[in-house]
Parts: sequence; structure tokens; C-alpha cells
Amino acid sequence: MISWIFQLLVFPGLTFFVWIAFAFEWLERKTAAKIQSRVGPLTAGPKGFLQPVADYFKLILKEEIIPRYSDRFVFLYGPPLYFSVPAIGAVFIPVLGETGVLSHTYDLLFILFILSFSVLMASILGYAASGRYAIISIGRLILQYTSYEVPLILSILAPALLAKSLSISKIVASQTSIWYIFYAPISFAVFLIVSLAELEKPPFDIPSAKTEIVAGWMTEFSGRALAYIKLTKNLNYVFLSALATTLFLGGPTLPMTIQEDFIMSFASLLVFLAKTFGVGFLIFVIKSALARIKIEQATSLLWTITTPLSFLQLLIITVFR
Repeated sequence: MISWIFQLLVFPGLTFFVWIAFAFEWLERKTAAKIQSRVGPLTAGPKGFLQPVADYFKLILKEEIIPRYSDRFVFLYGPPLYFSVPAIGAVFIPVLGETGVLSHTYDLLFILFILSFSVLMASILGYAASGRYAIISIGRLILQYTSYEVPLILSILAPALLAKSLSISKIVASQTSIWYIFYAPISFAVFLIVSLAELEKPPFDIPSAKTEIVAGWMTEFSGRALAYIKLTKNLNYVFLSALATTLFLGGPTLPMTIQEDFIMSFASLLVFLAKTFGVGFLIFVIKSALARIKIEQATSLLWTITTPLSFLQLLIITVFR
């Protein structure tokens, strides 16, 4: 029991994924700086590696201002609940083997629920703030969500169809010989595109367009609440990258079997980190290289291109698999 609690809360559970989230933010800022001919984080820690951690604790120690007309209860306790959404989803991701800390026969359906609930929580937080920028942002967020939810579900169902299972562990186990990215490259590409929309990153940063609506639905938040929200967004980065690794790149599985359990687990960990950071880096490069598009362009792209492509991939799998 104690061992399971340690795995759930420390390694390879919540604490492990939080530290990866900090590393993701550092990598994102360094990647964007390199593309835009800037320096990026530099002073806090080696090569500025601890800058995201310093920024997080800086926000924690700042005053938390609650707007007069906001819903005080949601404003105070909503951000920790928002953080719990990707935190729960992350512990279903296999890190040291074919099974995550939490596992179930139909856990892929729970992952789909987690992805939907994340947007719902963001909407509730935005409306609780009662700011004009937040209201505009939530309208955009919901419109964008309804556009990318269908291709997101279809792209996730492709590996499930290939493995003939809704269990994440079985999907990972079925990729020991060949990864599903080779069977379903269209679904992988669509998943990356809709991940940018889920994360509200360029070219889909419409709900949080800084030049138009300040910080979108996060505008009224400060201090501890803002720290939770920013950490949640970074954890979402990790969660979606790890999910892509699990569904399309075989997760932490190795092409060979190692008799020593410790060496096998350590090798699986390195494989998982390499794949997850590789997917994350690809997302960072795409979002740093693209500019924001209009909401009508986003909905058109998601409905008329990614959705038909997702259906096409499922049709190909059904016919030829």
C-alpha cells in the first residue's frame, strides 16, 4: 500500500510529472528564444533550467487579488481542481512498463473524459472571474473546443481500433513490434494539430490572444491561483505529449527484453522521456513558427480538414487492417 501511494504521488506519479512540466516550460522558452533570436531563461540554475520553478514560487508568494464581482468560492478553489484534471490523467500513462500507476480495462475512455473536463473547468473559472475579457475568451474557447473535439476523439480511437482494445496497457503492449504511427500517420498528425488547440497555443491561441483580450480567461487571476493555472497548462503539455507517445510511439516499451528488472525499468524510463520530450519539442517548434489565425479560420480548418482526415484514417484502418 505504501509503495503504491509513493508511486502515485512521487514516482512515476504526480511529482515526477510536475518536474517534467517545469522542464517542458524551460524547453519551450528556450526553443522559442532560439527561433526568435533571443536568449531565453539564463540565470536561475544551469542554463536557466530552474527559471520555471522560480517563477512558480514567485507567483505563490504574491498577493492574490479577488475581483469584487467574481464567484469567490470558485475563484479560490477552482484552480486546484483544474490542476487535478491533468494530474489524474497523467498517472494513467505508462512510464516504467506497459501499465501506468492506475490502470483499467477502459481507461482510454476516461482519458477522453479528462480532456473534455479540462475545457469545462477552464470555462467555469473564466465565468467565475466575471471579467469582460474572460467572457469573450470563454466564448472563443467553447467554439474552438466544439470544433476540435471530434477530430481529437477520432485520432485517439485509431490506435484503439488497431489494438482492438480501449485499454492503454494493451495498446502499448500491441506496439512491441511496430509503432502505430506507421499504421496511422494521419491520426498522429491530426492529434498534434488538435493538441495545439487543446493547449491554446499558436495558431490556436485565440482564447488567450494577448494583443486582443490580455490573457483571456486568466486575466483576473493572480498569485496562488495563477500559479496553479500556469502549472496546469504546463502539465497539460506533458500529458498530451506523453499520450501521443503512448498511443502512437509504443510508450516506454523496448524492442528487446532485459532480465534485470532495475535495468529494464531504467531503460524504459529513458525511452519514455526521449519520446515524450521529442513530441513536446515538435509541438514547441510548430507553435513558435506559426502565427495566430482567426476563429473562423480555426473552425474551418478543424471541421473541414482534420475531421475528414480522421474519418479517412479510421476507414483505411477498418478496410486494410
